[in-house]
Amino acid sequence: LEARGRCGGRIMSPNLGTQPDSCIDLGPAWLWPQLQPRLKQLVTQLEIKLFKQFTTGDMQFEIDPGHIEQYREQSSHNQSWRIVGGCQRLIDILAARLPEPIIHLNTRVTSIDQTALHIQAVNGGRVSEFAAEKIILAIPPRISRQTINFSPPLSEEISRLWSSIPTWMAGHSKQVFIYDQPFWREKGLSGEVFSRYGPLTEIYDGSPANEEYYALTSFVGLTAHQRRQITPEQLASSCMAQLQRLFGEESRSVKDIQIKDWSTDRYTATESDLSSDAHHPQYPRNMPRTFWGERLILAGTEVARENGGYLEGALESADEALTW
Repeated sequence: LEARGRCGGRIMSPNLGTQPDSCIDLGPAWLWPQLQPRLKQLVTQLEIKLFKQFTTGDMQFEIDPGHIEQYREQSSHNQSWRIVGGCQRLIDILAARLPEPIIHLNTRVTSIDQTALHIQAVNGGRVSEFAAEKIILAIPPRISRQTINFSPPLSEEISRLWSSIPTWMAGHSKQVFIYDQPFWREKGLSGEVFSRYGPLTEIYDGSPANEEYYALTSFVGLTAHQRRQITPEQLASSCMAQLQRLFGEESRSVKDIQIKDWSTDRYTATESDLSSDAHHPQYPRNMPRTFWGERLILAGTEVARENGGYLEGALESADEALTW
């Protein structure tokens, strides 16, 4: 049962070109096969191609608008890989292997009753009911706590715990700037930037593997609350001014700007996520993951024991969920 009209959740890779693999990642983008054995095994089994993150050239560090330092051939992503066709390729291949009637899109779970493990869901105003022997709840705990009515109700202790677990990316806004030419590469720059001034605090070369077009992928450093204090036009103007400081006049020749503000996605963010910072949270390793006699099971990257917030964590928690 999938609340969205698509599969993938925070994995989102729109195709902006005319070729099949001309995708950008507005959600997770990087893999580290040397550190993520489950993910490495999955992409190998599915015969998914990877390519190295582009890091050739100098990295820039913006202290303030008048002070930009360059570091020769240095990068924080020398060991990072990306999926040809974007991370959405993982989802598309897996979904294609399932019989079509199994996935119910636009079907939002509203209540779960322990008595007969009864599920009620809404699709366009139409209420559907399902029964199950077991339920795997593969959505962030905060979203579960806020949107699903459990009968009997969750204990206060579990309710507080679920509410306290940050949803990774929920407070983030990602912007991707699309160009015909990689002018930063021609200047000997990798496209990688860290900034203390902003509004973009991190920037990377986000071009697809086939290079049908070129892209700079960035993260907005303002919190969701701060972003709501300014208009989208003001933010866009500040971002373009920063790109001009960093990369010169060529940055103004942008073809398209793709924006995904995850804090406005009701299936990702709650009010509690709007003030979260950009740092990777620490997730509780010993929280309960099964309820109602092991018939209700938590899964998803937020409940992974060791790789919370990463794609590897989602696979790790799926492995554990299937052991109950």
